[in-house]
Amino acid sequence: MPGPGHLCDGTCVTIRDRIDGSLAALMPLSVADAAAWTRWLNDISTTRYLYGRRERPSGPVTMREMLTWGRRMLADPIRLAVGIEDLSSGQVVGNARLVPVFGGRSRFSIVIGEAESRGRGLGTEATRMLCRYGFDQMGIREIILDVDPRNEPAVRAYRSAGFVPSRGWTMRLPAAAAPPLRDAARAAQG
Repeated sequence: MPGPGHLCDGTCVTIRDRIDGSLAALMPLSVADAAAWTRWLNDISTTRYLYGRRERPSGPVTMREMLTWGRRMLADPIRLAVGIEDLSSGQVVGNARLVPVFGGRSRFSIVIGEAESRGRGLGTEATRMLCRYGFDQMGIREIILDVDPRNEPAVRAYRSAGFVPSRGWTMRLPAAAAPPLRDAARAAQG
């Protein structure tokens, strides 16, 4: 794994060790969670804002598609994909990704698939932890994301994690503006 100040050299496909916060843990992405991914992506309450301006899939997402997606994420030398565990239950409740785009920037995306895990600060804490990891371990200078402005809980969570509006549906987080990790739990809960 490249050290601080070095962009991912192609080996950063998932984290090697789990990273614990106070509410959530980032853990290596595992295709063993494909059944949960399939369930999440076939749940309208999970996907209502997920596709944004992209077209929704024409039919239900299959387990085979999710296994293929997971294997592709793990084999992709560019993307960093992680699972998100709820520390109170030990259950994998979502996943997140950082995808380098250009000029020291990466695109962030996250899904909290388990409905009972939303609104509790897990996504905010996971966002903060993964962004901090990207800045400190991958040498990323800025993280961007797209969010449907009607998804008010997500917009609030991203703002709490330090993101600011940019253009259209885009929000950005420069490395210098990212809150320190020690404040992640307090900010995620407040």
